[in-house]
Amino acid sequence: MEMSESEKVIRCLYQITNDFDKGLDHQINELLKMGLERFGLDIGILSFISDGRYQVKNVVCPDSVPLQPGAEFPYDLSYCWVTLGADGPVAMENVGETDILGNHPAYREFGLESYIGVPIRVNGHVYGTLNFTSPNPYPRKFKDIDIDSLCLMASWIEVELAREQQRDELERLNGKLEALVRTDPLTGIPNRRHLFEHIEQNINLLSRRRSQGAVVIIDLDYFKTINDKFGHLRGDDVLVEVASVLKKALRSYDFVGRYGGEEFLLWLQDIELEEVKEVCVRIQKGLATLPFDDFTITASMGVCHFTCSDSIHLEESKCVELLISQADAALYSAKAQGRDQFVISGEESLHLGWANDAFA
Repeated sequence: MEMSESEKVIRCLYQITNDFDKGLDHQINELLKMGLERFGLDIGILSFISDGRYQVKNVVCPDSVPLQPGAEFPYDLSYCWVTLGADGPVAMENVGETDILGNHPAYREFGLESYIGVPIRVNGHVYGTLNFTSPNPYPRKFKDIDIDSLCLMASWIEVELAREQQRDELERLNGKLEALVRTDPLTGIPNRRHLFEHIEQNINLLSRRRSQGAVVIIDLDYFKTINDKFGHLRGDDVLVEVASVLKKALRSYDFVGRYGGEEFLLWLQDIELEEVKEVCVRIQKGLATLPFDDFTITASMGVCHFTCSDSIHLEESKCVELLISQADAALYSAKAQGRDQFVISGEESLHLGWANDAFA
């Protein structure tokens, strides 16, 4: 038994919408082709309308028509203002004979004689229109099946656009959540967890290059006194300002994070020992310029500089533990020697590699 026109439309629509592996743009373009074949017209467009502008999102048209996705023109030079004003499907077989568009600049500009279109709404808001046009008058009257087909196509597009918006929003929220998980909420710099992840990811890179690096632990001097005397909000201001100083003292590819409380940790890669000392001096000078009238901010710093001489024998986490323990020991030496200074662990570079007994 021969299929009805409705059945043909539904079957064709099912085939297109089931071809989701090729992406939404492909599906919409195939939908436009289906509409052009269904209506016998020349140009099919899914438009996006915003701020008085009409933008072509998807289009199928003859090569002779200079229309591409992304093309924009004023909204009032399109027929779609009629469609949105009608709040439903609009079908005109001969635009030039209508009172609404016959003398309108849109008709004089483009001369499209036949038009059928419907509003597209996503999550209750106007997105644009789905429309099909031709420079030639339509040779017959648009039928109910034409309107039904147009509405069916529009409904599917609305659902898919809404789903795409929801997916984009979910990705945005997931990204924001991931940033919150990896970022210290007060200072805006990486937290302890992110620090360890970054160092573990980068230590093998330094090993392959047989390069040098450094871990620096920074502890603010007498920070508890500031909290006790001036309050924790004032202490928070100090931490925020210190984080800013540290970021400015580093190179673009270095890494700084909040290690805990009033402690910060620096990960410096591809850096010689003398350059590490220069970083520490820059930090000291930066802290001295902080705009606190009631007190001065200083810090004790422990440095572990290392050289990767060969493939690292231990797993990444063990290497990180060793480097931090060396820097921590140097930090305690800086405190014991009067604070407001930096101490290098052993005053020489720690060698990470097969020859290092620490990895035996």
